[in-house]
Order: sequence, then structure tokens, then C-alpha cells
Amino acid sequence: MFLVRFFLTLIGLFIVWSFIVFLQCSNPTVMSQWIYDVYEKKTNIANSIKKKKIVIVSGSNALFGINSKMMEQSLGIRVVNFGVNAGVMLPYTLYKAKKIIDKGDIVLMPLEYPMYSYNGVPNAQMIDYIFSRDMNAFWWLTLKEQFLMVWNISLSRLYNGYIYKGGSPITTGLYKVGNINQYGDQINTSVKYRTKQMREKLDRFEPKKYGRDYKSKALGWKYLEDFIFWCRDRDVEVIFMPSTIMRCDNYYSDEKERWFYKNIANEVQDRGWRYIGNPYDYMYDKNFYFNTPFHLIDKGREIRTKKIIKDLEYNLNIRSYL
Repeated sequence: MFLVRFFLTLIGLFIVWSFIVFLQCSNPTVMSQWIYDVYEKKTNIANSIKKKKIVIVSGSNALFGINSKMMEQSLGIRVVNFGVNAGVMLPYTLYKAKKIIDKGDIVLMPLEYPMYSYNGVPNAQMIDYIFSRDMNAFWWLTLKEQFLMVWNISLSRLYNGYIYKGGSPITTGLYKVGNINQYGDQINTSVKYRTKQMREKLDRFEPKKYGRDYKSKALGWKYLEDFIFWCRDRDVEVIFMPSTIMRCDNYYSDEKERWFYKNIANEVQDRGWRYIGNPYDYMYDKNFYFNTPFHLIDKGREIRTKKIIKDLEYNLNIRSYL
């Protein structure tokens, strides 16, 4: 009897907690504002294109790291950079992409490496964004993710939801919609805009452990599989490519990290999907990064874009898809 009462009490408390959480849903927060602004602009750009296009699906490594105008001029097809922020995590990144992908499009996916190991545990940014901006996406998630969204929301996030201070576009600083051009790329990222604080942040960067954290049976693969099937039903070609990350010796010397970067293409291809490029070719020296080890300066962006175009033309004959 005690155990029954104990579990009934827990269930009751969770119901109350859920009620408190859902009362503040769809209240815009300041934390979610920039991502919302950027998604809105990029969605409008994509929807304005009435013919076949390349859609770049990723987080901010693509936002800061691809020159879509250069790609468009080189390949002769419209390009929209739909990369925004990896912090909203893989499920929501794919969920939003489906909203703007049309029949016959080509999707390039230079996903951030942690996305492949997504295990269904939402982070603070994903929780904040979905609860404040897109509750429809909540019901698209698995029951596990829904439970963890409600369970893991913090008291400070609940407070921010109730005070309702979001809603006005951000117009100052680096992260503002005004720094997104007509292709969806981040602009104003030349060396002259890189501050001392940004350089110091790059100096403090410690190698990531994506190889150690990699899981071949992570939930992320199921999301990717569903996305691939969805695209194939619409005659959409999906091409996985490497992300960019600042080069570190550890990625070559550590056994698990070296295995990951040498084999992530095989992990994708073994599932019958297309992966083009070598992750090591998309790692650059510190001087090519702007404010994080994933965000390239404009010069680095051009180098990477030329490499993307070369890889697409050499390994895929991309023009046959255009």
C-alpha cells in the first residue's frame, strides 16, 4: 500500500508540475528571440524561391561557414542557408527543414557532429525554444523526449516564461537578424570584427570528445532515417557532408577521436545514404575562426565553400542533379 501511495503521489506531483509548465508555453523568451528571428527570415527566403534549390540543413557551423552566393553562382542553382543553431538539437533542426523543402530540392547536411549522437535528452536551449516558440514541435517528439522536456525545465526558465519579456526582434550585437543576408548567411565576420574576447575564447578551446561520446544506435539515427524517407518520397536528394571544427592535435592522436572522424562517413554510407567529403579536410587553423571553434571568418568561409563545391563536383557530378 505504501508503494502505491508513493507512486500515486509522484504521478500527482508530476501532473501539477506539468500544469505549471504548460501554463507558460508559447510565451516568447529573450533567450529564444534571435533563433526565432533568424528562422523567420530564412523561412521567408526559402519560400520566395519558386524553383529547384539547394537547402543547407545544419546548425551555426553552416550559418557562419558557407558562402551561399558563391555556391549559387558556381553551381547555377538557388541556394538557401537554413543553418541556424545546433543548440535546438537534431529533431527540431529536421522538423523546421521539412517546412521549407520542396519536391525535387537538394539538401546538403553538414551536421554538427554531436547531432549524430543525439540520445533523446533535450538541452536547455531546445526546451526553451520549443516551449516558447513552437509547441507544435513538442507533440512531434517521442514520449521520452516530451517527458524529459517537462521534467528538465528549470525554475529560472519557468520564471522567464511567465515574465513574458520576449517578442521584440534583436537589433544590436553580433546575433541579430540584420547580420543575415539574402541567402541566409551570417555576415560581418571579417577579422576586423573579431574582438579580443573572441580571440581569448578561441585560445581557451579544449578539444571536443565527439568520438568518445558517439553512439551508433543513438536516437538521432532514427530521426535521420525518417527524414531520409520523407525526402525520398518527395524526390529530394540528401547529401551529408562534414561540419567544420577548429583543428586540434587530439583529433589525430586520440584513438577514439581518430576513429570517429575517419569513420563517420562510413556510418552514414552503411545506412545507404550519401556522404561526401573528409572531415579532416574541413578542419582549419585557429586564425580562420571568428568567435567559436565552429564559426569561420569570411576568409575561412570562402575556403570551405570552394572545398564543398569541389567535393560535390568531383564525387557526385552535382551538375547532373541540377
